[in-house]
Amino acid sequence: MKFALVAAIALSMVMAFFAVQNSQSAQVTFMGWYFNGPMVIILLLTFGSGVLATLLAMLPGSLRKTIEIKKLKSSLSECSAKTATLEKKQQINDSTTDKGVQQ
Repeated sequence: MKFALVAAIALSMVMAFFAVQNSQSAQVTFMGWYFNGPMVIILLLTFGSGVLATLLAMLPGSLRKTIEIKKLKSSLSECSAKTATLEKKQQINDSTTDKGVQQ
């Protein structure tokens, strides 16, 4: 927890220095659309769109794994219940066998 806090403060300081040093204006043109603004805003928007694209690309695999984990947990609980039932039957059989041997 302390490491995460220190890392967040350090990253915030680096971003603040970056923003101060890159405050000049820049123009972005894309398919007839253009935007004038501070370079730091343009770079942060570009970075954010890259992060969003990465998360969206990872989403199908993550959902598939989540569904598979739920199925496996269900199967495990079902097998555990069957094992418990079989163990109880085995104990009953053992106790009846022991009673028959004693008589």
